[in-house]
Amino acid sequence: MQFKDVIGQDKVKASLRASRKEKRVSHAQLFFGPPGSGVLPMAMAYAQFLICENPSDEDSCGVCGVCQKCNKMVHPDIYFSFPVITLAKQKIDKPVSNDFIVDFRKAVLSHPYLDYNDWIAEISDTENKQGRIFVHEAPEIIKRINLKAFEAPFKVVIMWLPEKMGQDLANKLLKSFEEPPDNTLFILASEQREALLQTILSRTQSVKLGRLDDQQVIKSLLLNKGMDMQKAGELARLADGDYHLAEELSEQLVGDDTFDKAFLAWMRLCFNPIKNMEALMAWVDQMAAHKREEQKQFLFASIQMVRECMMVNLAEPSLVKLDNQQVKTLEKFLPFINAKNMTPFVEELSKAHYHIERNAHAKILFLDLSLKLGNILQIKE
Repeated sequence: MQFKDVIGQDKVKASLRASRKEKRVSHAQLFFGPPGSGVLPMAMAYAQFLICENPSDEDSCGVCGVCQKCNKMVHPDIYFSFPVITLAKQKIDKPVSNDFIVDFRKAVLSHPYLDYNDWIAEISDTENKQGRIFVHEAPEIIKRINLKAFEAPFKVVIMWLPEKMGQDLANKLLKSFEEPPDNTLFILASEQREALLQTILSRTQSVKLGRLDDQQVIKSLLLNKGMDMQKAGELARLADGDYHLAEELSEQLVGDDTFDKAFLAWMRLCFNPIKNMEALMAWVDQMAAHKREEQKQFLFASIQMVRECMMVNLAEPSLVKLDNQQVKTLEKFLPFINAKNMTPFVEELSKAHYHIERNAHAKILFLDLSLKLGNILQIKE
C-alpha cells in the first residue's frame, strides 16, 4: 500500500512524510478517523514508506523487495493485530491474529477499506459472533517486538481497531507502548477513538483523519468501479464520506436502477398498503431473498433519502446533496415528508436496520415496517 493508494487525506500524508524526513517518528501513533476514512490503508502506507529501500520525498517506491512484500502483506518486520473470534469446529478457543492472517490478507488486499462487520462475517461460522483482540495476543506481540528486525530499519506492529482490545490486553501492552524496544513502531488504526482507554490515548501520538468529501469518493468510484458520473455521485452522497459504504452500495440490490427510484417504488406501495397488499407482499418476498448486508444497505440508503427530502422541504440549498434530476424524481413524494413525521420515519428505518443486523426474520420485519411507514406517511404537518 502506498500513499497514492489512500484516498484524500493530503494534510495527513504531508505530516507523515515530514516526520520521516525530519527523523521525528513517534514510537506509538494512533491513527483515528470515521468509518471509511482510511485509517488502515494509511497505517499500511506509512509503514511501507518508513521501511522502503528507495523512497522518494512523496512515497515509497513500490518496486523494491521491501515494497513487494508489503504489497502482499507478507513483510516479516510488519505484524498485524486485529479482531478475531473463537471457532469451536477448528478448536480455536484462544484465538490470536496469526490464526486468521491468511484470511485477513485476502480480505484487506481485496478491499483495503474493509470494515469490522464485513471482516467478522468473513471468518465467522455463525451470524452473531463478536470479534475481539483477546488477551492471548499479548505474548505474540511482545515476542515479535523483542526479536531483531529481519531486514527493515523498523519493526512495526499495526493494530487495526484497537477499540476492540480489552483492558486486560491493554494493561499487558502499556509498557510496550510507553517504552518499546529500539526501532519498534506501534501504529494503532481506530474508528472509535472515544472507546479507547485513557491509558492508551496518553501513550500514543494522535493522527486524525478527516471524513472524505464527495468529490474524493466520486473520483475513486470512477477510477476503481468504472461507473458513470451520475451513479458515482449518488453513491457518494449516500455514503457521506465513508468509502467502504460507497463500495458496498455500488453493489446495490436494485441493479441498474437508482436508490431514489427503488425507494420511491417502495413508498408507493406503503402509502396504501391494503390496496397494494398483493404487490407489497411480492416486494417483501423479493427483499427478504437478498443478503442481510444488501438489506442493510437499502435501509441505510432509505434513511439518507428521507433526510435529503427534508432538506429540500426546508429550503436549505447548502445542505441538499440531491441533484436536479433526483429532486424531479422525488418531487411527488416530497410533500409527504414534513417536520412532524420525519423523526418517526427515520426512527423506524433505523430500528429495522438494527434488527436486521441482529438476525431478525426479514419477511416479518419488512412487512411490519411497510405498514408502519404507511401510517407515518399519513401524518400531516
